[in-house]
Amino acid sequence: MNTSCRAGAELAVTGVGIVSPWGDTPEAADDARGAAVPGTCEWFDHRARLGPRGYRYLPPAAQYALAAARAALDDGGRPQAVPADRRALLLATNAGPAELLDAMDGVVLEEGAAGISPASAPYFAVNVLGNRIAAELSLTGFALTVATARTAALDALSAGALALAAGRCDSLVLAAVEEPPPTRAAAGPGRPGEQGAGVFTLESVAGARARGATVAATLRARSLFLPPSALDRAEGRARAGRVLTDALAALLVPPEGAAPGGSAPPLLRLDLDDSPVSEAVAVAVAGLGSSASEGGHAGGALHPGRRTGCLGPALAVARAVRARDTRRRLVVCASGAGHVALVRVSPGPSHHSQESEHAEVA
Repeated sequence: MNTSCRAGAELAVTGVGIVSPWGDTPEAADDARGAAVPGTCEWFDHRARLGPRGYRYLPPAAQYALAAARAALDDGGRPQAVPADRRALLLATNAGPAELLDAMDGVVLEEGAAGISPASAPYFAVNVLGNRIAAELSLTGFALTVATARTAALDALSAGALALAAGRCDSLVLAAVEEPPPTRAAAGPGRPGEQGAGVFTLESVAGARARGATVAATLRARSLFLPPSALDRAEGRARAGRVLTDALAALLVPPEGAAPGGSAPPLLRLDLDDSPVSEAVAVAVAGLGSSASEGGHAGGALHPGRRTGCLGPALAVARAVRARDTRRRLVVCASGAGHVALVRVSPGPSHHSQESEHAEVA
């Protein structure tokens, strides 16, 4: 049983940017999860969001991600505070380029490869979606694309923490972006899926403190793999329970400088399916003793069925980062394929000082 990757560094979140059909705040985008998405042309104008020239032929997912990255910079993210070769890009997506690739397949079948537009040809590979962000922000350290179904955004946080801990970079831009998968029977507005982007600017806590950055929140991420076949046996389920319990305990150790309420059970956000893997995760999380949840779902659970997109968990993390209290949040995502991702979000120092000021006034 390949149970987990090792823990990485505590991450400082210095900026968050959201682009969605329902609004560009974590709360608005998160509350709309599960809603049918409109057509791109009905809500996203690349000329207004990005500029009048040079963006028309970018795939919609690349446009969303770039707009969200700019919003994260406006929110306080400063990847340019370190040299370009110490800045890195993490892209998380499942269906970001799916509609474009589907259209390209259609052209090849009808006209042959010569019929593919030179403007769209470079996007035959999923990792190319982040190229424009890397170019505009001079992110030349490294680029990594994560495409794990459902858990990709949270897995990217784990990968970023490991990269920072290993000294591979000093600053990270993480973009989670999705488009609805092509559904010929339900083409056009109102089809199911995820749409939009969420971007985080990240660095080590020590690095953020050294340059006097405003830290919106800190987080720690952990990714695990529970082989579904192992859960068919009692001993496999028992071992999975121990692994999950240990991972949760390590994740919830309060970080240095945590708020006074840092040892209280966290607010939960569970993004699970109806698989045995998710059932094992739900049992382990129940052992935390927290009945409080966030997002309007009983017990914090959201069951999005066969969804593969990774944007929902990313929006849950963004909402936790922007919370205006001292409660910790725990975002948990799992899929029937065996992938499990855990993210603990703790309020940043600015939240602590605000709470202290309120107490003094009271």
